[in-house]
Amino acid sequence: MEMIGVSASASKAGKTTLISLMLEDSCTKTAVIKTSINNELNQYKVINDPKVINQAGTDTARVVEHGADKVILLESPAAELPSAYQLARNLVNDDIERLFIEGNTIINFLNPDLLFYLENEDKPEKESAKMVKNRANVKINTNTLLSAGRLGDIPFIIQQDKMTCYQSHLLAHLLKMKIPQVGKILKEQDVKIVKCQLGLF
Repeated sequence: MEMIGVSASASKAGKTTLISLMLEDSCTKTAVIKTSINNELNQYKVINDPKVINQAGTDTARVVEHGADKVILLESPAAELPSAYQLARNLVNDDIERLFIEGNTIINFLNPDLLFYLENEDKPEKESAKMVKNRANVKINTNTLLSAGRLGDIPFIIQQDKMTCYQSHLLAHLLKMKIPQVGKILKEQDVKIVKCQLGLF
């Protein structure tokens, strides 16, 4: 199962928007685990009740509308996050091919195949964002994403100096780009392709 992490510098930075756009017109069986930290809770909450998930106007309803096959809402104190995530992960069906993880703190316990970081320069950076910012593979400007409202032409920065062939193909698929387009961007940004699959680059 592919794991895609989506983190952000601040709230309302476009995490749900990015996931929704990636889900659009996808034939891949997908699940989304949306996480939030609430240290005032005595016990974590893992919610997959359709009445809650599909409630109009919520972020969870948006990703369902855009094609997610399974959506789980996870709210937890930071200390209990690993246990809460494990419970949520156990609720993901075996036939799911791609799992989106939305949140910052949760990324510290995981190793996604690709990690996106949305940067909103108009708002102060969260403490939780500072921990994942440098781990991210791909950085996207929030204002650019929200104003564009579509993928393919959105500029992005590869933060690492290397990217595997598998990650490059996955990035192209998620951003609805052709492989040569991604290859050109990687070359322009001096990103080296490693573990290349013969003939694909």
